[in-house]
Amino acid sequence: MSLQIGSAAIVGWVARGIDALQSRRDEINSLNVFPVPDSDTGSNMLATLSSAYEEAQKADASDVRAVTAALAAGAVRSARGNSGTVLSQVFRAVAEAASGSGIGVESVQHSLKLAVQHVSQAIANPVEGTILTVLRHAAIAAEEFEGDSIEELADTIADAARDALAKTPSQLPALQQAGVVDAGGAGLVILLDALADEVSGRAAAPVDLHVDAPHVATVEMEVMYLISLADTQAVEALRERLNPLGNSLIIAGDAGNAETAQYMVHIHTVEPGAVIEAALDFGRPERIRIEVLDEPETTPESTRILIAVVPDGPLNDLITSSGAIAISPTPAPTPTSTPTDRAAIADQEFADNVVTKALTAMRGAEEVILLPNGLVSDQELADIEFAAAAANPTLAVVSTDSIPAGLAALAVHSAELPLAVAAYAMGEAANGTRTAVVAADVDKPLADALTETISDLLAGGGELVTLLLGRGSEGVDIAQVRARLDKPVEVVAYDATGIDELVQVGIE
Repeated sequence: MSLQIGSAAIVGWVARGIDALQSRRDEINSLNVFPVPDSDTGSNMLATLSSAYEEAQKADASDVRAVTAALAAGAVRSARGNSGTVLSQVFRAVAEAASGSGIGVESVQHSLKLAVQHVSQAIANPVEGTILTVLRHAAIAAEEFEGDSIEELADTIADAARDALAKTPSQLPALQQAGVVDAGGAGLVILLDALADEVSGRAAAPVDLHVDAPHVATVEMEVMYLISLADTQAVEALRERLNPLGNSLIIAGDAGNAETAQYMVHIHTVEPGAVIEAALDFGRPERIRIEVLDEPETTPESTRILIAVVPDGPLNDLITSSGAIAISPTPAPTPTSTPTDRAAIADQEFADNVVTKALTAMRGAEEVILLPNGLVSDQELADIEFAAAAANPTLAVVSTDSIPAGLAALAVHSAELPLAVAAYAMGEAANGTRTAVVAADVDKPLADALTETISDLLAGGGELVTLLLGRGSEGVDIAQVRARLDKPVEVVAYDATGIDELVQVGIE
């Protein structure tokens, strides 16, 4: 078991990567459908890697830092295309993480985290379902690795990258339509397989670079509804629209006059949505009934988790007691001074990023409900959604724009309901919660400001008042505030030290 790899193994890894990319260059080129189908990803990655190798050959072979710095310099100077640029940033991260004695588990973990950050910063509009997704999942797998064997770590990150690659078509329609995985991601997996091969001496399993066409559900359903039709011409027009959508079509009318005649529509179809949509062009369907004719095989009960984003502090315990996992939002960037500081901060920023926390929390789950609570940016939500698609869980994001709304959503969650229905019910609860805040710079006594804020919200109705008490609000008398209100309501208060405001208020 090796604890570190030296210069010879690093150069050997790159040489193996060149051989592997050379043998599969045309195949990777053929996968190149995103962002532009220019069929050059394999060629670009091979050219970038070859230049890095040539530069490394000139460095002092006894100095790991010199060799990795040469690899990075050669890759950056000769990077070709998007994929080559990403590859250059991977080698840059390896050079920044390398120590003088060799590259061990901590160096690999650190380099992958740095690589994710470098690539995210280098690309103007990062898109998941690409090489970035594969790189991020490799980094998370490395971060979770416990052990000191470089061989086992190399196998772990190669497996994680391969799994992420296989799921890229579910994230990009262009890949799914073409029946391929991401070309750049495929090149990265081949390179990580070459690393596992070099350090362990075992050839990695061949990477399958194509995927099956998307599965189309074929469960037949019985659709029935009533609809009023003006005349027999409308009946025949509807029949013509519905005929291609299924079988056993029946349109049977009552004995009413032309203006009131109702027709029962019956059809067996695998496209119930299209059947209902067709009816809307002729009138308003009523008493709609949809039933499955052939019941699908039952599947085991899914594993569902709930993730709520809240600031670090007492709210974590409140969220946990509600049956959810609490993660904190991405903190503001920290200014850097020295290279050593930057390296340490980069590690911390990767771990602190809400995308990393969310993906780590959902590992192993089949279904995930995410409550952003107004603390996650649109770009971060997109990153979480796309990255989750590269893992296994089905993700539902509930539109909670505040922590009180998130608590209301948690209160109505039912594990017995299907994911989409549960998320919908939680969204309804969140949308029905009116919220306000008492800012830290309030210019009147807190009890007065709080009473006015609650009274204003209660003007629109409500029975339950939730107060989240931030730092500086510890002395507020909740009983006094309740007594001042014009209508009797239930008031509950929670320690929410960590929020920016004095108090957050929610009314349900």
